[in-house]
Amino acid sequence: QAAMGTGVPSRGPPGEVIHLNVGGKRFSTSRQTLTWIPDSFFSSLLSGRISTLKDETGAIFIDRDPTVFAPILNFLRTKELDPRGVHGSSLLHEAQFYGLTPLVLLLQFVACSFERSWIDLLVETSSSMVTCRHQLYFPNCSQHLLPS
Repeated sequence: QAAMGTGVPSRGPPGEVIHLNVGGKRFSTSRQTLTWIPDSFFSSLLSGRISTLKDETGAIFIDRDPTVFAPILNFLRTKELDPRGVHGSSLLHEAQFYGLTPLVLLLQFVACSFERSWIDLLVETSSSMVTCRHQLYFPNCSQHLLPS
């Protein structure tokens, strides 16, 4: 539900389905999925701190690349990163735009390594720590535990 005349979604239950139009491609997910990272673009958007633009179907329109958004949304859903077909620097740029600190830190961790392999990349996220279980693949990287 949008607040009357403002285009800003009102607060809703965590299980509420949110429809997004990212660069012309539709995505649907839960409010909880989009807002588990505090002070992100999505938590600001869905709390009404920033205004929204809606498409003709009522989906929240975000003028960004949908190809890069897909792995970001999957990260928000699973806390695992599978960037198939998306360049790491594009993911980092978009993660920074969306204010997704755990994902930004993960991507910076991967970028600091000489290896560019995404094999067995699994992330465990908590409110204060991002731990990458692929440390054995990146022994030269000094950032094994990254504060969020």
